Amino acid sequence: MKSYKFFLGFLLVGIMLTMDVAAQSFYTGAIGVTQSNGGRTRIFSDNLTTRMIDRISILVGVSPTQVFDYDQDQGSLINAATVSSPLLSDFEVTSTINNSYSNLPPNVVVAINLYGWTNGGFILAKMNVLNNEPTTINAVIGLEIIPQVDGAYGGETVQWDPTTQTVFMNKTKWAGVKLLSMAQTSLRVFEWFSGFANDSSFYSWLTQGTFDPPYTAGVEGAVAVLGTNPVELNPGQSIDFYFGIAVGTSQASCTDNINQSYSKYLIIVPVELTSFTAEASANMVNLNWSTATETNNHGFEIQRKSADDETGWVTIAFKEGAGTTTEVQNYSYTDNVSNLGYQRVNYRLKQVDYNGKFSYSDVIEVAIVPEDLSLEQNYPNPFNPSTKISFSLPFKDNVTLKVFNSLGQEVSSLINCEIEAGYHEVNFNAANLPSGIYVYSLNTSKGSVSKKMMLIK
Repeated sequence: MKSYKFFLGFLLVGIMLTMDVAAQSFYTGAIGVTQSNGGRTRIFSDNLTTRMIDRISILVGVSPTQVFDYDQDQGSLINAATVSSPLLSDFEVTSTINNSYSNLPPNVVVAINLYGWTNGGFILAKMNVLNNEPTTINAVIGLEIIPQVDGAYGGETVQWDPTTQTVFMNKTKWAGVKLLSMAQTSLRVFEWFSGFANDSSFYSWLTQGTFDPPYTAGVEGAVAVLGTNPVELNPGQSIDFYFGIAVGTSQASCTDNINQSYSKYLIIVPVELTSFTAEASANMVNLNWSTATETNNHGFEIQRKSADDETGWVTIAFKEGAGTTTEVQNYSYTDNVSNLGYQRVNYRLKQVDYNGKFSYSDVIEVAIVPEDLSLEQNYPNPFNPSTKISFSLPFKDNVTLKVFNSLGQEVSSLINCEIEAGYHEVNFNAANLPSGIYVYSLNTSKGSVSKKMMLIK
């Protein structure tokens, strides 16, 4: 253990022991892992004897004064546990942490799943980051790593390999960490020193945007901080952060194991929405969406609001999910919009897991298709010098909208082109015309309609 840990106060030691003594573990036959209650992931090259990484822990940076980290913030929300019959792997341990150790922002909850496969020299890690703040945050998610290669601090080389996008740590043996669901954008490596764990430094390292050159540690050993680009998380919104961990007797074998973690990641990813579309016809909107894979998917809430309303999302239906599957799933729902009174509608999906976690799809907008061809009375009427003319088109067609004087002479051509189905509005400016009665006429391939308007100057 590093020397500073011997000088911690008895109270702090007691707290940390309570959090970490009940760590859960597994050994695949090629790699060992323990997960503590307090957020520490520890990696072994054998059956929990020879450490390769003393600690991997998540970092969530929001600002230079708000970073969620292991030393200052992380406490246990749900103790580490071993999954007795894993659905997605041969071995699995879980843990959930929050900021209860410090109660300082950012208020996030991180649910941790570590997956392993028999005789595989790799771990697939998933950390679901939930924004528990009442406001939106721009979260920079990353990792803090303290190597202990070959079971001892110091002397290890830490380096970024741009070819494999992996951070390697080696002395005699090798360990590697690769981000899978987000691109790594920075790596800061330095010699461990007392007091390095502070929000300002962590945020600077997470966001530095460069990769430090290879670093060979002195007697204290190295610390590595891995950063990514920020992601926007609304209140209650979460994101899955996946990375692979591997060990090997050489860089080549470690790389091979990292690649295997990526292959498992492609299989184990949660609900992966591959498409979400909306098509309107005759006061109906047909929604269709597909998933490539699903994990623990209870289902989808279908939510709707007027495109002009900033906050008014309403859940209109629920579609059962497929639970856990790697097969493509297709879903559909038809929404009757005849009585809404909207011209444009927004839709989104709220995907809900069995454990209550949820995430939102992108928002899609659709113009409601009217049932009949119609031409509205211009407004204002009478007018001077301009007025608006609205019409509804239930089909895509070549359309003309022209204005005639009382003698039947064309005085203006407002539209003469192909128009999509929907509700449309044009402005007519009569500044150069005399006062009088005018007729505006809408013509399509399936009918025509005309109305009168009065210009008074």
